Amino acid sequence: GADAPAPKAPEVVVMAVRAAPTRLSLDIVGEIKALREVDLRARVTGNLIDIKFKPGQEVKEGDLLFVIDPGPYQAALATAQAGLAQAKAALFQVQQDVARYKPLLPDNAIPRQVYDQTVAQMEQQKAVVASQKASVDRAKLDLDYTRVLSPLNGRIGLQNVEIGTLVSSGQTSLATVSTLDPVAVYFSVSENDYLGYIRRKALHEAGHTGSGSDVVELVLADGAAYPEKGRIDYMDPTVNPTTGTLTLRAIFPNPDYMLKAGMNSRVRVYYDELAAAILVPQKAVTETLGKTFVTVVSADNKAELRPVKLGPRMGEQWLVESGLADGETIVVEGVQKARSGMTVTPVPAGLPENR
Repeated sequence: GADAPAPKAPEVVVMAVRAAPTRLSLDIVGEIKALREVDLRARVTGNLIDIKFKPGQEVKEGDLLFVIDPGPYQAALATAQAGLAQAKAALFQVQQDVARYKPLLPDNAIPRQVYDQTVAQMEQQKAVVASQKASVDRAKLDLDYTRVLSPLNGRIGLQNVEIGTLVSSGQTSLATVSTLDPVAVYFSVSENDYLGYIRRKALHEAGHTGSGSDVVELVLADGAAYPEKGRIDYMDPTVNPTTGTLTLRAIFPNPDYMLKAGMNSRVRVYYDELAAAILVPQKAVTETLGKTFVTVVSADNKAELRPVKLGPRMGEQWLVESGLADGETIVVEGVQKARSGMTVTPVPAGLPENR
């Protein structure tokens, strides 16, 4: 009889690997916070008589936000000013006496003791004037404090008090003002990642002067890259002994106020550049007994299970440190159909398969 037809070689989706310049990065969960956040507190005690903002609105440094009843403080200032005027008048009187008595001393027309007592009274009265001046300054300051101003440019949250509330000096929190631009993103790296980052960064900088390796990127919750770059500006001086991690802070410009405190994000830290790196999709890699393999397809369409040494993961890809060469073809879909040594029908990735 006729020979049975040879079994059709299984179709697999393949891609040619290319060595290309690649920047190595780590993705780390980050926490977005306001760079500055101020808890506004009353600095004088009194009834709140006015609120000058809407919650959530933008405020500028110096904007009037709250008004505490100024009446008692205006009265206290008037009293202090009257006391100062009285003290100045008394000082003027005693200064006149000293000026009048002094020329009489050489002729003994006035006892020395009377003159000395008058000079002592004058010095005492100068101290009274200084004390009354300080009282006026304090009263002016208290009156100023009845107008609560924004300490920075930013956004104000909900007020914690309503009009008519008695607020206490230093005790009552009125509202919180936070800066919007720039923002801080805090993230923690493991000791190993930190050491790897520092070593690679040092090697990288030895070969590239003026590298921007403190520049970081932000990946938002929906996977989109944030358009502005950030810069690491702070690193904890010690490793947290409980978690074995080190906290870093990056500052990101936020001109459109897109980033909000508390948003989920990932910080992408670049720590090295490779002139010719080979990256393969995660799905192209198989693992057996702790070893990693890719399936290479030769020019005559033979499959070969090839052991490879993987470097760090880069998003959805692995960096291959050894085992693959530029231009080789690997299986990216249908790995389970292509056993080592068998003939396969390669379909370039992106073309429809004939299933």
